[in-house]
Amino acid sequence: MNHNILLVDDQRDILRLLRSSLESLKNKEINIFEAPSGEEALLESTRHEINLLITDYKLPGMSGVELMRKVRARHPEIKIVFITGMTDKKCAMKC
Repeated sequence: MNHNILLVDDQRDILRLLRSSLESLKNKEINIFEAPSGEEALLESTRHEINLLITDYKLPGMSGVELMRKVRARHPEIKIVFITGMTDKKCAMKC
């Protein structure tokens, strides 16, 4: 069974790091998709059945929390991991 993972971050270096980390697992059942914004991530989520969303909290335009809500409305079973460089406790509570 293939697992589709969607990585969302506006920083290309972070996307490359995440992709590299996942690819190092050498699991042929993992498909990795990337998006630099919440809007593009929503498009990807309509093209593929996403099992895991790994997203930055702070994105240009749509926030990671807003993205989570919209993707979860389409894919209620999706697992979501937030990443952020922010240290604000309020940020963590929103997630």
